Amino acid sequence: METKELNGNGKIVGDHIYVLYLDEVLAFSLPMIGPSYFDVEMSVIDACRQFRATTGQIFSLVDLALQNPDEKHCKNILSKFKDSCFWTSTENLLGKEDIIIYDNVNGNMPPDRDSLVKRHKNGDRAVRIVPYGFQTERQSVEEFLKNPYLIAQIGNKNMLDVVERVVKGVSKNKPYVRALNPTQEDIKKYTAMNSSWLDNGLTLVGNCEGYDGSGFAFMFRNANAL
Repeated sequence: METKELNGNGKIVGDHIYVLYLDEVLAFSLPMIGPSYFDVEMSVIDACRQFRATTGQIFSLVDLALQNPDEKHCKNILSKFKDSCFWTSTENLLGKEDIIIYDNVNGNMPPDRDSLVKRHKNGDRAVRIVPYGFQTERQSVEEFLKNPYLIAQIGNKNMLDVVERVVKGVSKNKPYVRALNPTQEDIKKYTAMNSSWLDNGLTLVGNCEGYDGSGFAFMFRNANAL
């Protein structure tokens, strides 16, 4: 099986691109899934018995692509990131006082507040809670990197160096967080991200309905499982 080494400690082996994510190596399947609606693409991933990529993992994938802009698969990733959007498995439960953010990598996370709060109290790092009051819309890179909503989306402050490289690498414009408002009842929303919406730089949107048929998604396995 042909192997192509990439800058940034990555490689392409057959129909997988290997990406360093924190202290793990993930094997993303190629090509990406889409374009289609959120539910359609996540159903494809579930049927393949692979994992849905989180917001943090997508940042790592785009970071690798930026370090290899002339490689055909990386070039395609960057092109789709600019012209469309990438769905992530990091979901949002909007409430009156806060947003519960959780990584639904296998599609089995409970979507109700009581279950998610219990998991959070029990130390489940896949669940984070962010009170309202964080900055939205256009902001400087420095403000974005300190934004509690972004930090909850990526789930680990050790990812901030990766996020900074991506934000600066995809656009000279300031990043943007799509407005998220308190709701009287808990409402589940999906996450999407790209580098060109609203003529801004990197855009992180946590209130998606999932009905945009132009989105793409990625599935992965832990490299040790291949």
